[in-house]
Order: sequence, then C-alpha cells, then structure tokens
Amino acid sequence: MARFAVGVMFGVVVGTVLGAAAGLHADEPTVAEAAAMAQVDPQDLAGAVATTGLPPFEYLRMVGELPGPPSASSSPAAPTSGAFSSRVECVIRHESHGDPGAVGPTVVLRTGQKVHASGLGQFLPSTWMTTPQGRAGYSVFNADANRAAIAWMISVGRAQEFDAVRYYGC
Repeated sequence: MARFAVGVMFGVVVGTVLGAAAGLHADEPTVAEAAAMAQVDPQDLAGAVATTGLPPFEYLRMVGELPGPPSASSSPAAPTSGAFSSRVECVIRHESHGDPGAVGPTVVLRTGQKVHASGLGQFLPSTWMTTPQGRAGYSVFNADANRAAIAWMISVGRAQEFDAVRYYGC
C-alpha cells in the first residue's frame, strides 16, 4: 500500500496537469474499472497513470494493488485441437502476418474517434475489451493473450468479426 501511496502522491501533482492536457479523465472505463477492482480512488489512479504512462491495470499490478494477470493458459479459451489451432493460426497469418506488434491503419469510428487495429488478431480497442484477456488487463500486443482471445472469439461464435474469416475462409 505504501508504494501505491507514493505513486499516487507524485501522480496527483504531476498527473493533474498532464491528465488535463492529455484529456484523461477518471471516468474512462479502464481507469474506473481498475480503480473499482483495486478499491482505490479513480482520480488518484488517473493521476498516477498520467504520470507513469502505464495502463491502469499494469500500474496497479506493478505497485502490488492487484495480483498479476492469470497465465494465458489459464485464460478462458477454446479447445486447442489440431483443427482449432489451425484456424487460430490462419486468422493470425491473414490479420497480422504473425507480427504480435502489428498496428493496422487508422479506422475512424462513427463517433469520429480514430483507432487502430492491433496485435496478432488485429483487434480494435473496443473489441479487445470484450474478450476475457482484454478485461483481465492483458496488452493487445501480448502474443499468448492474443491467441487465447482469438480462440475464445471463435469458440463463442464471433469468428465472423475477423476479416480473415469473412474474406479468406479461415
């Protein structure tokens, strides 16, 4: 708790200025969700996040306020049979050419917000946050988490959300 308090104190002072300049608000879903999970003040967390530049879940794990994420193998995912994992690999091959750091072109949403599809499965941020791995705080660039999220999406009937499935028959 002491490490968190030090980070918060520093974060509040610097983060208030930087947060306002960057347009960060405590009511952003990830900050609010992370603050609720860790039972910390969302404004304090927003300041610490603005100061460190870390995502809220990662910051809280780093300072010991939240446990580390479960291993990718314990994340909810579909069975890994040969045919199933072949389908996951097909999606990865078509979406990102196997590059876990892949970032697609800018997509402008109906709201006017500009986003990029990222990672092995080329997830939009809003889609990533609907997966168990995204909700658990994994980075979209974590290859194991991305594979598990692709497998999960296929297993729950969301395969058509991938261009690789719609256009290339994965």
